[in-house]
Amino acid sequence: MIVSLVATNSYLPEKIVPNDFFITEGASDDHPMFKGTNLRHHVAENETAVDMMERASAQLVKDLNLDVKKDIDILLSNVTCLDQPFTGSGAGIAYRLGADPAWIIDHQNGGCVSFLYMMDVARALMAGSNAKTALICNVQNAAGRIFSHPENRKLAQSAVPGDGCGVGYLIANDSSPIITIVKKTYGEFAGDMRMISDDGKEWWEPRTTPCHVEFTERKIAKVIGRGNRMVTEVMQKALDAVSLKSSDIDFLITNQPNRVFLRNWREALQMKPEQHIQTFADHGNLFGAAIPICLTKGVNDGLIQKGHRLMLAGFSHAGDYAAASIVHWHANR
Repeated sequence: MIVSLVATNSYLPEKIVPNDFFITEGASDDHPMFKGTNLRHHVAENETAVDMMERASAQLVKDLNLDVKKDIDILLSNVTCLDQPFTGSGAGIAYRLGADPAWIIDHQNGGCVSFLYMMDVARALMAGSNAKTALICNVQNAAGRIFSHPENRKLAQSAVPGDGCGVGYLIANDSSPIITIVKKTYGEFAGDMRMISDDGKEWWEPRTTPCHVEFTERKIAKVIGRGNRMVTEVMQKALDAVSLKSSDIDFLITNQPNRVFLRNWREALQMKPEQHIQTFADHGNLFGAAIPICLTKGVNDGLIQKGHRLMLAGFSHAGDYAAASIVHWHANR
């Protein structure tokens, strides 16, 4: 079954945070893993993941003139920092939009490449059911909820994340076809992404200090090496799967952890800087929301035109997932 990605849209919280919000100090400040961001958006204190998805979806629904009661068969969501333990956001956003999907799945794996994983899940559900449409939603909201804590603001890592939401709409037709999706799981690295607290408590335990991501020099070096290798490999596999060359790709859109990865991935495809659509300096690391947010920017800025081939790619966490997809874009507004 051919499935098309026919529209994306994005939402960025109103609060813009400059670098002087952070009070970092130490050698890690100069590490390329944590440099290059000038601004980023943070969620408001009472802003929920459902709020963000609703705001990102509103323009998409309007642009496509959707009857949400009939035109959303599948609803998939991925949220970095859940509003409540145990409970996903899928049912809440379906209610908020007035949709009545046959499938609602809160898809919590895939991390920074969860948009591509959800595209593939939607394709599989369409192939095995009567579903013909899907709304997929990515929320990154950990910057304002975790990394803005007064104690975490002292850490170099906290200046990199930014918040935002990206959504996409898929239809079972060939109007803007997803040519291929290649995924790879590296379970041996699944335990390397850890939330820790200085008081030694686990994330679910009462504590006196906030949680943050465990980064050591040794771990950073490993993640950089993995990320460079993994993403290059899945991009090449995606090209090989459909007998294309890197020169056949018009634009590259990836997750955006830092400038080192962005440069290396672009150079692996021998693409010019202007062919890699990214917002790292102004929006920071948007985690799973980066791909749909950057794709929306490329369309809205007039860069992505009908007929362009797009390479969407990235990896997640400390290297447990990698994915790449090629889309033959024909869906400009």
